[in-house]
Amino acid sequence: MSRISENQLILPALYLMDISPNKTILIADMKKALYDIFKPTGEDNEILHNRQDTRFAQKAGNLKSHNTLVNLGYAVYTPKVADERSGRFTLTEAGKAFLDANINIVNYLLNNDFTSEDLKESFDVVFSDPKRAMTIETFDEDLTINEGKKKVVKTAVYERSDKLRKKAIDHYTDGGRIKCKVCCFDFEDFYGDHGKGFIEIHHQKPVFMFADEDLEQKIEDAIENVMPVCPNCHRMIHRTRNNPLSFEEIKAHVRNDLDFCDNEN
Repeated sequence: MSRISENQLILPALYLMDISPNKTILIADMKKALYDIFKPTGEDNEILHNRQDTRFAQKAGNLKSHNTLVNLGYAVYTPKVADERSGRFTLTEAGKAFLDANINIVNYLLNNDFTSEDLKESFDVVFSDPKRAMTIETFDEDLTINEGKKKVVKTAVYERSDKLRKKAIDHYTDGGRIKCKVCCFDFEDFYGDHGKGFIEIHHQKPVFMFADEDLEQKIEDAIENVMPVCPNCHRMIHRTRNNPLSFEEIKAHVRNDLDFCDNEN
């Protein structure tokens, strides 16, 4: 496991400012929200020697103590006043522009309950080459389930997501049928023709690509990172925002006497 870095926290911090009233947030509230987003584990969550906070809390605090956001021009710092718990950051136009240039990947990463390691790795990609990172293209399974959203997103986003979904369904279909990988529920078996081919696709790890990458190859590579699930299991995986379940964990909660579940899942 890699340790959290300040760079990995910059975009999430800007996002938190952007969604806060007046684009400003108390640093104490920002640190708590960052902790909730990343759900740090391992060394990141250990109390540091001769300190009362964790390594993660230290790195989040360094955004202020190192003046990281201010030096980049992304935020303005206002010192603590008498009735507040801490000083605060306010988003600048430069910070808003940097966030907006990467908002697709930020929304995708922060709205899908990915693990701390996946988030750190993904935000590292953004900062390894910021200019190229602005060309990142995302996949959103929710768009293909709720087709009404197609009207308010770029057609290309919908079409990418739909291609991945169809490829995943083809990959996991066996004998013309597709079942939930967790509980083995078969919609066609239960609902007849109306349920034929119905399934949701859970992203176990982030799936995104740079604009200059080959879409078909990216989809081929992504198949192992997605999984067909029924809506019930999908909701159970994400039931606790701060602790989404892995396949093994959600599988352990499923009754083993279900008569429609075979031994292959």
